[in-house]
Amino acid sequence: MSAKDGVRNQSFIHRNVGIGEKIGGIFWLSLGALISVLLEVIYLGTRVNLPGGTSIAVPYTIVIAFLFNMVLTRTSMLWTRHWLAVFIPLFSWIVGFFALLMWNAVVGDQIVPSNIRTVLLLFAALAGGIWPMVKAK
Repeated sequence: MSAKDGVRNQSFIHRNVGIGEKIGGIFWLSLGALISVLLEVIYLGTRVNLPGGTSIAVPYTIVIAFLFNMVLTRTSMLWTRHWLAVFIPLFSWIVGFFALLMWNAVVGDQIVPSNIRTVLLLFAALAGGIWPMVKAK
């Protein structure tokens, strides 16, 4: 094996990341978290119609909230090692969730349903966002 082959097999990871690039990365993750919470809340009331006229609730966005916030936290761990900065996308998700929750008081339209699925969505998102940091320790 020549030295040239050894160089090809190594993975090159850019370690000298500037502060602007870190802020930009965390910003885009936070924007993704805000879009995610909006879509998860909108589709939280999804129902599937069964034969016979009955329908059942299929709150698949609860699972998506858990998994997507886990991905957001893992990705933010690539950008920064500061324990508080890692959670900025999760904080953005939580702020977006409570903004949508307060939307009823401000505008009068209820976006977030008043049921147990809403509570499960919040807890699933929190658990998914915190899990990568707990697992890393």
